[in-house]
Amino acid sequence: MRRLPAVLAAALAATSLLPASALAESAPSGATSASVKSTSGKATFYKLRSGGGNCSYPSPPAGDLYVALSRREYRAAAACGGYLTVTGPRGSVRVKVVDQCPECPAGHIDLSRKAFARVAAPGKGLVGVTYSPAANPKLGRPLAFRVKEGSSQWWLALLVIDHGNPLAAVEVKTAGGAWRKLARADYNYWIAESGAGRGFFSVRVTDTRGHRVTTHGIRLAPATVQRTTTKMY
Repeated sequence: MRRLPAVLAAALAATSLLPASALAESAPSGATSASVKSTSGKATFYKLRSGGGNCSYPSPPAGDLYVALSRREYRAAAACGGYLTVTGPRGSVRVKVVDQCPECPAGHIDLSRKAFARVAAPGKGLVGVTYSPAANPKLGRPLAFRVKEGSSQWWLALLVIDHGNPLAAVEVKTAGGAWRKLARADYNYWIAESGAGRGFFSVRVTDTRGHRVTTHGIRLAPATVQRTTTKMY
C-alpha cells in the first residue's frame, strides 16, 4: 500500500477537508450517466512504488499522469480507471485514477509529481485545486484484460484495462453458456468466486456512462495482459 512522504503527511494532518472482436450494445437500465460536478479541495504529490497502485494495473499510465483518491472517493475501487480534470494555479491536467490514498480525507487528492507540476510549482507541496470527472476521455488503446494469478476454472479474477470511464458491470460467459455477473473486489479485479470454466471467454463490459461492448476470445491465461481490438466508445 502506498504511503505519503512524511512532510506531506504532516501537511495533510493540518488540513481537514470534506468536500479480439467487439459488438456495441445498448446499456442495461442499471447503468446511468454520472453527473459531472467540480470539487474544490487540495492536492499533494507522490510516486507509485511499483505497478499501478491499489487499482492493480500492471504499470502506471503513459506519461505518468495519475492520481490517488481518498477512501471515500475511491469507493472500494469503483473509481478505478476513470479520469479527472484537475485545475490549479498553474493550469490544468487530466489524470487517471490508479490508487487509493488512505491518509487523505475526502477532497484531498494525491497526484503524480509530473501531474502536480502541471497545476502548481512542486516546491509548494500542498495547493488548492478544483477537480471533476472527465466524461468519455479519449484513449489511444482498445480494451485489455488480465487474468489474475491463481485463477482457474474454479475461481476467476479479471482486470479490465483502458476502459476510459469508470465501470459499472463486467460479465463473462463461455460458448453455449449464460452470462455471469462478476463482483468487483476493492483491488479492482472482477471476481467469479465459483469460477467460469476453462475459457475461452466472452466478456461484456458496461461503463457508468451507458457504453457497453462485448469482446470474445479471452483465454484463461493468468498474469498475461490480453490486448483486444475493442474500444468502449
